[in-house]
Amino acid sequence: MAYNLLQLPAEVLHSILAYVNPEDLAALRCCHTIDDFINNDGLLFKDIYHRHYDVALGGPQIDWRTQLQKFVHFEKTLLSGDEHIKPQHASNQPDEDPSTSEERQKLDRDNDVMGYGQENGDEAPASAMSAVESPARTKQSFAVYRQLRQLSAELHCLYGVPIQHLPRSSKGSHNHNLRTSKGVKLHPYARSQVYDLRQHTQRSLWGPFEGDGSQKVDWEKVECLMIILSYNIQRFVDRYSAHDLDLIPPWDQPFEGVTPYSLQLPQRSSEIERPLSLSIDSQDPYGVTGVWMRVVCFLDYRELFTFNFSEDQPLPSEPRPPIDTEEAIRFIVIKMKAMRIEEPGEHDGKGLPIVHFEGVSSSALPPVDPNANSKIRGSVRLTPQAEVRWTTFSVFQGEERWRSEGIQVGGVQTARGIIGFWFDKDFDAYGPAGPTAFWKVSNDPDDESWSLLEA
Repeated sequence: MAYNLLQLPAEVLHSILAYVNPEDLAALRCCHTIDDFINNDGLLFKDIYHRHYDVALGGPQIDWRTQLQKFVHFEKTLLSGDEHIKPQHASNQPDEDPSTSEERQKLDRDNDVMGYGQENGDEAPASAMSAVESPARTKQSFAVYRQLRQLSAELHCLYGVPIQHLPRSSKGSHNHNLRTSKGVKLHPYARSQVYDLRQHTQRSLWGPFEGDGSQKVDWEKVECLMIILSYNIQRFVDRYSAHDLDLIPPWDQPFEGVTPYSLQLPQRSSEIERPLSLSIDSQDPYGVTGVWMRVVCFLDYRELFTFNFSEDQPLPSEPRPPIDTEEAIRFIVIKMKAMRIEEPGEHDGKGLPIVHFEGVSSSALPPVDPNANSKIRGSVRLTPQAEVRWTTFSVFQGEERWRSEGIQVGGVQTARGIIGFWFDKDFDAYGPAGPTAFWKVSNDPDDESWSLLEA
C-alpha cells in the first residue's frame, strides 16, 4: 500500500492524510518513507487539527504538531474510564489563545448560551453542562473532571432555582434559559441518581457525602436532591391548587438565604424573659430550637427494589438509566428544642460544638400519616470541612426507625435549610431511602400556626 501511495503527487497524498483521525496518524508512521513525508509536511498537522478540532483565525505562531499531540493525549485521557487518571494529566491540556480560536470567539459572542445573559438578569455559573453546547469541544471539556463537576454543582446549589430542563439544541437560540425553557427533562436523571442504592454505604454515611469516609459533601448528589424535591413540591402545589400555602422551599430565588446567619425570624418572648446565661439556646450556634417544615419523597418500594435489584443491572461504574416514575410526597412539621451541648469528637469539625436536640414531628399534608407522627431526636455538628451536618432519628414507641443525614446549604443558620437523604436506621442495603429537606419557619417551638395545613 505504501508503494502505491508514494506514487501519488505530494499534494494528493497530503489531501488523503489530512482525513486521517489524529489518533491514527502514529500508526501510519511504521513506514519510514511515509514517516519522512509526514515529518516534512508542515501543513498536515495544521489541516488535521482544523478538520477535527477547531479553526484558527490567526495570532501567535502555533506549533501544530505539538498542539495536535496534546489534543490526542488529552482526548484519550478524558475518554479513559479511570477517574483517577484525569486529574493527574490535567496539566497536559492543549494550549488555546482566545484570539486564535473560531469556536472560542463564537462562545464569547454567545456568552448567554447557558441561559445566563444580561437580558434575563441571571449570573453565569461555570456549569458542567456547558459541554453539551459545543460538540467540537465536548471531549476536551473540563466538565468531565469530578472536581469541576463538584464545583459546578455546588454553585448550582447555592444559586438555587434548580434546573429542570436542558435545551435539545442551542442552534438558533442565543438566549436559552435552562430554568424556564422546555427541553430534555432532567428530573428522571436526577431521580436515577437519588434512588440508586449503590451510593448508600457506611462510608458515605448514607447521606449526601462522598463515598470515601471523609464526610466531604457530594454536591452532585445535593443538586439531584434539589431537582427532585423541587419537581415534586411544584407538582403537588399545582395538582392540589395549594399555591396559597407556604410550601415553596427556600431555594426558589437566586442566591437567597445562602449566607451564614441569613435566617431572620421573629424572636420568641421566652428568649427575652429568660436570662441568657441559663439558656441552652443562647449557647447553640446552630439555632435549633423552633418549628421546622420538612418534605419527604419516596418511591413505591416495589419500584425501588426493581430499579435497584432486577436482573438487568448496569456495571458498578455505570449510572442507572433515567426513571420517570411518580413519587409520593409528605409535608411534616417538626418542633424541636436544643437539649444539650458537647465538645466535637475526633472526626468532627472543631470550630463549633455538637448540639443534641429532641422534639416531635407531625403530619401536615396529608393530615393523617402514621409514619410522620413520631418523636424526633438528633444532633448537628460541623464536618471536618466545616459544613453543617444534621442527623435526625424518627422514634416510634421508644425505638428509632428512620434516620436522615443532611447538610445545611451555605453554612450555619442559613435560611436555605437542610438537604439530604432519609433511610432505614439500620442502614439496610435494600432500602428504603429517599430525598428530604427541612427549613426553619419559626423560632417558637410552641407556635401552633404550622401544626396543620389544609390543601
